[in-house]
Amino acid sequence: MARKKKKVDPAEMEEKKGYNTFQWILFVAVIPILFALTIALVVMTIAGVNVFEKTKEIAGNVPYVSEWIAPAEQDGKSDSEKVVELQAEMKNKEAEIEQLSGDLESSKTEIEELLTEQDRLNAELKQLQQQQKETADTVKTETTNNVAKTYESMDEESIAGIIINLTNNEAVAILQELSVEKQAAVLENLEAKKAAEYTKILSNE
Repeated sequence: MARKKKKVDPAEMEEKKGYNTFQWILFVAVIPILFALTIALVVMTIAGVNVFEKTKEIAGNVPYVSEWIAPAEQDGKSDSEKVVELQAEMKNKEAEIEQLSGDLESSKTEIEELLTEQDRLNAELKQLQQQQKETADTVKTETTNNVAKTYESMDEESIAGIIINLTNNEAVAILQELSVEKQAAVLENLEAKKAAEYTKILSNE
């Protein structure tokens, strides 16, 4: 009697086929790569190369990979290192504050010096103005005295002929510089109306 062949399930065949493919990739690709990496690691370690630092350096130059490594390194700092960094930052801030405070004090000192200089200039200006006024008054007095002397030496009729052509204030200013006798003589040589106007102004002075 002939033996019947066992019917093979297609699902089982697919599963065995999948296993065969995985085993082939494992033996042909993965195991040789792992073996090569192990040999390379041993050789580089014997040669004095820090494999981990070298790997980190190479990965840091690769785009996108460096972005993953940097935060990991930053997060890997110890608490003591963070404390030192924060203390250094605080020292820098304190130095900046001290510098700004120094600049502020310098500005205050400069402002005070400018105000003092302004006060000195104002005092000097007032002194010069006072001197100028005194000089002007002296010149005016000397001029008036000279004019008075000139009119004092003139006869009354001539003086009356001059002041009649001046304004009342100008005429009275000249009469005030004359002696009382000279004033009376000049007024006698004026029209009665004009003499009355000058007399009224002189009496109010």
